[in-house]
This record gives sequence, C-alpha cells and structure tokens, in this order.
Amino acid sequence: MKKSRINFRLDNLHLIISILTIELSCAIRDEAENGHVYAIDGQPSVTLECTAFKSRATDVQWLLYEKPIDKELQYLKNGKQVIKYTTPESIGRTYELIIKDVERRDEGTYICQLNGDILACGITLTVGFLHNSPSVECQLFQTPRIALNSQTPDEITQDLNLTCSADIGSNIVVNITILKSAEGQSVPLISVDKTQSNAIDDVKHSFQVNVSGLDGGRFWCVVLHHMLPEPVNCSTSMLVKPQAEIKEVKGSEFKCTSTTTPYPSDVSFRWRVCLTSENRSNSSIDSCEMLNNTSSSLTLMDKMNTDLMLKCEIENAVGVGQAYLNVTSEQPEDDDEVADLIWVKWVIGCLVVLLIIGIIVAIVVKKSEIKISLQEIGKKRDESTTNKTTTDVSQMPLYAIPNKNNNKGATNESSLNTRYEMHAPEPVYHVLEK
Repeated sequence: MKKSRINFRLDNLHLIISILTIELSCAIRDEAENGHVYAIDGQPSVTLECTAFKSRATDVQWLLYEKPIDKELQYLKNGKQVIKYTTPESIGRTYELIIKDVERRDEGTYICQLNGDILACGITLTVGFLHNSPSVECQLFQTPRIALNSQTPDEITQDLNLTCSADIGSNIVVNITILKSAEGQSVPLISVDKTQSNAIDDVKHSFQVNVSGLDGGRFWCVVLHHMLPEPVNCSTSMLVKPQAEIKEVKGSEFKCTSTTTPYPSDVSFRWRVCLTSENRSNSSIDSCEMLNNTSSSLTLMDKMNTDLMLKCEIENAVGVGQAYLNVTSEQPEDDDEVADLIWVKWVIGCLVVLLIIGIIVAIVVKKSEIKISLQEIGKKRDESTTNKTTTDVSQMPLYAIPNKNNNKGATNESSLNTRYEMHAPEPVYHVLEK
C-alpha cells in the first residue's frame, strides 16, 4: 500500500514538471519570424526575448554556441568602453538580451535557459547587410481573359498581376506595400513582410489588382526597412484607356484607331452596325448588331440600302473607348434615268471634241494668215531698198552720138543707123523727175 502511494506521488511529480515545462516558452520581438531574428550589420542593437508563462523563472542564462555569453564583454566605441551584452531587469515573466552594435560575428543560435534544465529555448540571429544602392521594380502582367461576346462594354473588367521586385540586401526582412494612386489620393492595398535571403536573388511579391476605370491612375511598390534612410519605391506607367476614332479609308473600307497610346497596350476590337433614324445622331440608335470582326479594319461587302451607323469599341484593361460614324446608303438608280444620263454624257463628249477641233483649225488658219502677212511686209521692204540704190536706164532720156566710123557707099538708112548709135549717158545720181 505504501509502495503504491509512493508511485502515485512520483507520477504526480512528473506530471507537475511536464505541465511546468509546457508553460515555459521563448518569444522574440521586432523582426521575429518562426524563431528567427534578422538584424543588419551596423545596426545599433537587437533585442532577444524569452517569456515564461504562468511561472516566473528564478534563474535565466543566455548561451551562444552552447556556451554562456560573457556579460562583462566590452568593446571600444568613440573612445569609450561599451558593454556588448546587457540583460535588463525582467518585467513580469519576460527576460531580454540586448546585443549592441550588431556585427556579422554576432550571428548564431542563442539559448534561453530558464531555471537550469527546465527549458532550453533557441533563437537564431542572422545578420545581413544592405546594398549601397537598393532598388525596386514594378511590372504589370496581363491576366488572360476572353470577353469578346459581352454585349455591354461597361460590364467588362480586367485584372492584372502587379509584381514588385526588390533588391535591398542580403539576409534581411523588408516590408513591401502596394498602393493605388488615383485622382490625387493614394490607397494602400496590401502590406507584407518578405525575406531576402541573399544578395543575388530579388525578393518578389505579386498581387492581383483591378485596374478597370483607373484612367490616369498608377500603382506603387514601396519597400521599407528600419535601416534604410528613406523608403525605396517605384510606380507603374500611367494607366490609359483607348480613345477610339473611325476613319473611312476608301469606298466601303473603314479603320478604327486610338487617338491615345493605351496602357496596358494589349487591346481588342469590336465592331457593331446600328440602324439609325433620319437625324442620324448618336442618341437615335434603334438597334445594334455585333459583327464577327475583331480586327482594327472593317470592309462592308454588300451595298447598303439604308442609312447605318458604325460603332467601334477598343478595349484594354482600363476601359473601353467608343467611336461612331454615319454611313449613307447607296440608292439603286432607275434604268431610264441611267440611259438618259449616258446619252447626255455622250452628247457632251461629242460637243467637247468638236469644240477642240474648231479651236485647233482656228489656230492653224490664224498662223497661216500671220505667215503671209509677214512675207508681204518683207517683199515690200526689199523693193524699197532696191529703188534707193539702182537707176532704171529705160526711164532715162536718149542722146544721139555720131559714129566715128563713117562708111561711104552705104545707104542713107543704114548710114543713118551706123552713123548714129544710141548711147545712154553716164548715170548721174540725182533725184529723177517722173
């Protein structure tokens, strides 16, 4: 009977010790993550905490590499001796270890030992460093989506993935906050803590954002760390929805373009044909039918026998731009009217040809008359020059000059002819009297 009582008491003692062991635990402060503390080389201090629940420890020891730390360890700073480790007086059941001027050699697993062997709690300290030029990048990625069959553009929404890629340092914990900026206001969307484990791989965080209706807005990635002199941030390009415009290329060919540069640049096109009333205004659309065309160009193959209004929609993730264009119908012409029009055109053509021929003949005749007149004027000019330089002998008076060779025995007539020869006097240049 006594033996059973002793066993019962021993069992109760083990139970009490087990319960006491469960009620003691370790806790950490500041940048704690699953028993891991991150600090930066050169950080002024880092604090480790150990807490006992429902029981107060009477003896607290801190160990590094399974050896008690030297609470008297000192170092020189600005010409003064400074104690490396301090253990402030406990507040309640919380016990602290403060490590000053953190260095890379302070890395390791620190053991919080409460009441001797009752509990051994380990906290790992990792000392990282910051880059001299920390950076962050923002990228928007389109989410695949099909919405071309939607009949109401206002109901179309598109989601994008915003990815923040930060390169801050190595073995550090940073806070990444995503903001939405629109109409002069910035609204935080999400804030998370991320660990950059090395200096090569960036720390990234992706978040799905809805950009519908945020024309002119932006998204920001802001990275925070208590050792950074100021936050590191970046923003996306300004969100721009398309502004549609329809242009008639030629005949029945039309093209829809955006007068702005949309962002995101991935756009889709939709065409609609609307029946309109007589005033052909945008507000007088009776009914619209979507065409099986998703390109920026449209060709109407059949001749239209009624007035239509073309409607083009350009959509990107931000919104939908719409444009309208009135198209006048081509009315068929009567056969008699067509024949009369052809006859009139033929007559006009003939008259034009005759008129051209008459003009050509008149020009040729006129040239001939001018040529004859010029020839006559030249002839008269030549005759006038000749009269001034040459005397006509036939118009001069004749004089009888006796013949020196007087042949005797000739007849009177012949002698007369031989005795007198008709000679013209030497020309004298003077004005002749007619």
